[in-house]
Amino acid sequence: MDQSLSSLLKTHSLTQLLTRDHEQLVTQSHFISYYHPNIDREKAEQLLKTNYSKSNSDGLFLIRNCTTSSKDFSLSLISNNRCYHYKIQLIYDIFFSIDSGPQIAGLDNLVHYYQQRADGLVCTLANEFIQGQPPPLAARCMGTTNVLHRACKEGNLDVVRRILSSEYVNHQPDVNGKDSHGSTALHEASYLGYDDIVRLLINAQCNVLVRDANGATALHRAAAGDRSSTLLILIKEGLADYEERNYKNSWVPLHEAAFHDSVDCIQVLLDCGAPLRPRTDQGKTPLQIAEEGQCTDSIALLRQYKTPPAKSSRSDWFHDQLYFERFAAKKLIESVNTDSSNGLFVVRYSSQNLKNYALTLYYEKEFYNFEIICQNENSFYIDDGPYFESLEHLIDHYCRIPDGLPTVLTCSVNQAKEIVPSRVQSFTKSQTNHKVAETSIPTKPTISRQTNVEATKIIPRSKFVNSLSSSITSLNSSCSRSYGSSTQESPLSTSSSNASLASSSPSKSAILLVPKENSLRDRRKTVGDQPLAYISDLSKEAKIKRLATSVGKFEKQNSSKLKHILPDQIQQVAKLGEGEFGEVYEGLYQENSLALPVAIKVLKDYTYSAKQDFLREAEHMSRLDHHCICKLYGIVDSNNNAMMMILELLLLGSMADYLWKHKLRVSEYRLKLWASQIADGMKYMEHKGIVHRDLAARNILLQSIDQVKISDFGLSRCIDTDIYVQKSDSKIPVKWYSPEAISVGRFTSKSDVWSFGVTMWEMFSYAANPYGDMSGSEVYYSLKHGSRLSRPVGCPLSMYQIMLLCWKWDEKQRPTFYQLVRLIKCEFIDRHLNKTYRRSISVADEIHGEKENTFDNAEQELKKIIQF
Repeated sequence: MDQSLSSLLKTHSLTQLLTRDHEQLVTQSHFISYYHPNIDREKAEQLLKTNYSKSNSDGLFLIRNCTTSSKDFSLSLISNNRCYHYKIQLIYDIFFSIDSGPQIAGLDNLVHYYQQRADGLVCTLANEFIQGQPPPLAARCMGTTNVLHRACKEGNLDVVRRILSSEYVNHQPDVNGKDSHGSTALHEASYLGYDDIVRLLINAQCNVLVRDANGATALHRAAAGDRSSTLLILIKEGLADYEERNYKNSWVPLHEAAFHDSVDCIQVLLDCGAPLRPRTDQGKTPLQIAEEGQCTDSIALLRQYKTPPAKSSRSDWFHDQLYFERFAAKKLIESVNTDSSNGLFVVRYSSQNLKNYALTLYYEKEFYNFEIICQNENSFYIDDGPYFESLEHLIDHYCRIPDGLPTVLTCSVNQAKEIVPSRVQSFTKSQTNHKVAETSIPTKPTISRQTNVEATKIIPRSKFVNSLSSSITSLNSSCSRSYGSSTQESPLSTSSSNASLASSSPSKSAILLVPKENSLRDRRKTVGDQPLAYISDLSKEAKIKRLATSVGKFEKQNSSKLKHILPDQIQQVAKLGEGEFGEVYEGLYQENSLALPVAIKVLKDYTYSAKQDFLREAEHMSRLDHHCICKLYGIVDSNNNAMMMILELLLLGSMADYLWKHKLRVSEYRLKLWASQIADGMKYMEHKGIVHRDLAARNILLQSIDQVKISDFGLSRCIDTDIYVQKSDSKIPVKWYSPEAISVGRFTSKSDVWSFGVTMWEMFSYAANPYGDMSGSEVYYSLKHGSRLSRPVGCPLSMYQIMLLCWKWDEKQRPTFYQLVRLIKCEFIDRHLNKTYRRSISVADEIHGEKENTFDNAEQELKKIIQF
């Protein structure tokens, strides 16, 4: 059994113990010193080839900084004397992924994982590597237990103060370093309630947002330990965000407090402004967590708590004018935002669902739109954010903290076109001017385990530059669970979905890896991601008011409502295959006296998040009615049956399969016809505000040889905006993605245009694999350096030039689908009129020439051709 720190200090000086810790760290770090922070791709290849010539070891590798992103890393390896480079993408906190592979906590664990299996790499990583230095501490999952960790766990205030003093600056361990269980010193002190140690660590600039191996912040640990005074110190002095979620179960500290029946902690969090009804990844509020655990004191407080009146006023930001949609909101903000102030916003009625509202927000020269769901008159929320009692309370919250939005709401534009400052200060501003004593702490005899010391001077925490170890804006916060270990040996409920993860027992051997079905997903998605089936109707009075503003649109919205079909109306006939969510069958749908042949997409043994994804796809399809888009009849959702999506039956299968099997039977004319139909369907989706995100030949189905239809909306997002930003790293079709989608997860209709270009290339190459056997990182590197897919054999020059238009690096230079429809239509002008046909090609040539003609100028020329 390890000696206590007190015992060790009787036989060793503190300097000796710190020196021993440092030597142990150096020895252990030698085995993971594969990091080379200041080299580029060319230097990496030089090092690999030089050492490969000596050892001839396939899988020899090194890790370096990524040249395209300050948050990410690159893996360079050599096999058969050829170098390969893979992007190691930071998903969230310390979770990394290579080419959409498994998400693994820590670079150390990631390397170990790929030393056991290739899993998409050209070969497994060798045990040998190019010696450099250890990866940054913030990028590792586990560390080494040192004297600082021991002192914090034992509550030895004197030793902690000495370690953090200038006297030991040459031997001082990293204040954010993790112990062998993945916890920092702050995690230990917070859980055990050593308040004065917590203050010392905060003033030593420790990171209050770093997670332990179980995904918990110091706030989670303090709530799990029933330390209300510690919570207050972390929030007021450390500026810890009380809405930071545990990325495994999406719990915020209020969930932890409710689970542990800590009334004092609940009271402190609510007094500090924490929302009363945040939700877990299963949609559970703290009250529901307390009810499941029969925590009577917490139940009473959460039920009786009265939320203070909102400070916001609708007159400052709400626009209820007829037809005030996203473009009008954007134009209004642009007209008054002369200083390009971030956080300027307005609220309006949603153009996608007239029962709801939409928030239009300006940030960094971009506009974002978020749908505000009105579940009932007392429940307003954005995506999976907290429930709020009113629209005003919701705005108050996002003025205080971003909680998943790109920034806090700083000022609004009223109907008089005046800029109105927010009536609520942002969390950071308010806390730096706030005194701890202003909020009372319900004290307990066991709250603090140490004598009071002279209070250390409170200073504002500096902003952390290293994005690996913090997420101050919560923009990247995630909801999904993953496997992991922890530090404390406290009792824990065995339910993985409903249990606290801030006080669980350690598991030293497990690699923290998120299975693909539980990939960390984004917390905030722009407008339209909430399944329509979950949205309750407004009150009759509210409906009447909304009808008065836009009767026509309300009727249109009702006409596209998702239809629920009874299980006994569906008969499965034959299995067609397997899809993303489950199995696909051919079957019959009994509607009145008719038996319609249908495709049945079956979701079995589904998780909560899988059901939401399934319903989101169905909701989006229910809003689409176009002859070039696969028709959805409805869904079957019963407690006793698997969920089903009932779709139009298209037995000829995917265009990719058809092209591969019938290369000689598909003419150039028919390829152009199909391309025009896809572009027409995508133009319709563009108009409806839906980004497909997975447009490819495999997702185009044939109704007949003369009609194709767009299908598979599993990755689609209804955006009601110009931008959708993906924060998850679910399996993505990188080779069909635009550069901005690959690098930063940014999706717009222009990223769909890029995918359309790749789909056209597939068509004219008769289902060849784009980019061959190149990896995702190699594709991005090639695109960045100006390379594009080559012209397929036999592909008309004019069609290839349209593809090149779609592949412009700058998305603003790519055509819209409206423009693409017009371009492709030129290809259907009577080819016997040679003059006209040649003219259409010459116009396309001009678009791609060295001349600086804009696409709009080319459109003017094309108008003449179409009219002709």
